[in-house]
Amino acid sequence: MNDYDISKSFREKKSSKFLDPCQKESLNSMNCLDKNNYDKGKCKDLFILYRECKKKWLEKRRELRRHGYQT
Repeated sequence: MNDYDISKSFREKKSSKFLDPCQKESLNSMNCLDKNNYDKGKCKDLFILYRECKKKWLEKRRELRRHGYQT
């Protein structure tokens, strides 16, 4: 998810709706675990992608808060 997508997600987000921009990465990780009998070693790359997405998301939220946006 790039910066434009993140900003767009915030603008379109309904106030009561939970926003998870890393939902796709999360679902891919969980599906991999299901398919591989919960062998985490076989899904390592997907977990790395998920962690990178979450890290970028949290950094972007901090930046937006510093600039006065509610997140």
